[in-house]
Amino acid sequence: MKIKLSFYYLFPILLSINILFSCGRDNTIVENNKKDTTNTKASDEFKLLNSQLISDPNNAELYYSRAKLYFKKKYYDESLADMKQVLKIDSSKASYYLTLSDLYFITNKTGNAKIALEKCILLDDKNTDAMLKLAELFLYVRKHEQSMKYINMALKVNQYNAKAYFMKGMNYKELKDTAKAISSMQTAVEQDQQYYNAYIQLGLLCANKRNPLAIQYYKNAIRIQANSIEAWYNLGIYYQDILDWDNAIKTYTSLLHIDAHNKNANYNMGVINLLNLKKYDIAINHFSNAIKMEPNYVQAYYGRGICLQSKGNIKAAAVDFQKCLEINPKFENAEIALKAINNK
Repeated sequence: MKIKLSFYYLFPILLSINILFSCGRDNTIVENNKKDTTNTKASDEFKLLNSQLISDPNNAELYYSRAKLYFKKKYYDESLADMKQVLKIDSSKASYYLTLSDLYFITNKTGNAKIALEKCILLDDKNTDAMLKLAELFLYVRKHEQSMKYINMALKVNQYNAKAYFMKGMNYKELKDTAKAISSMQTAVEQDQQYYNAYIQLGLLCANKRNPLAIQYYKNAIRIQANSIEAWYNLGIYYQDILDWDNAIKTYTSLLHIDAHNKNANYNMGVINLLNLKKYDIAINHFSNAIKMEPNYVQAYYGRGICLQSKGNIKAAAVDFQKCLEINPKFENAEIALKAINNK
């Protein structure tokens, strides 16, 4: 269960900062005042910053504070407008460009993000945050050599940087070098024993090799984030893959206590109870729960149909197989099962 931002790499011509931030600021205070907020605390913060800016319109830090507040509230256009004002007033602080890069990243302006990060490093050649953000950007676009370059720059500044080893591991993972990926992730958790994402990746890497260390890595992730659906689900899948039905059921049950409506955990519980334990009523219940969450869950209809057929409820089974074909007319197994029923 991985979530990634999707970026394209633009390789833009490096523009001068004056060109990048050439728009005027005459109306910035007035225009940004128009943004309404429903959160009382945030609204009070905006009001205070707006009043301070009216009194001190050339204060870069005030614009910067408001830009970060807009960013936090997901008002990205307003945040960008304020960051342009910040850099018109003061373009000498690396932290400003780091924040600007985050804003460009989240709005998929990756070329501009790259420029901002490069400027950040020019102003502060020890800024490992900027180096690793650039490494991440190059990783997303599969420019592994460039990604590794910035990772190694960060490690020269701080050889104990856990995120740098994590990023190195992600590069090796994409390059299909599992041994080096595991080694790098292990180094990451040696530097930071609370590194949840590194434990998840170690679990995935070991699970792919059917290495039982995957269990402990997933459990470490759960130790850090007890309600992590991702960690519980991955652990359940591992037990299921190694045919450890008892532990798979216990794990999925724990997940369903956290998220009772998890369609995939319900479906997998249905599969185990149908195919391996022959507990058809329990399987039907889980398949039905999955269907409630996803009305077009074709595999769940098919699984429930097989359960009903196994119990002798042929008419209800036929309804589920027919539903499979309504959702996916090319679902061959459902077609075969329905024809077998109709030919009796």
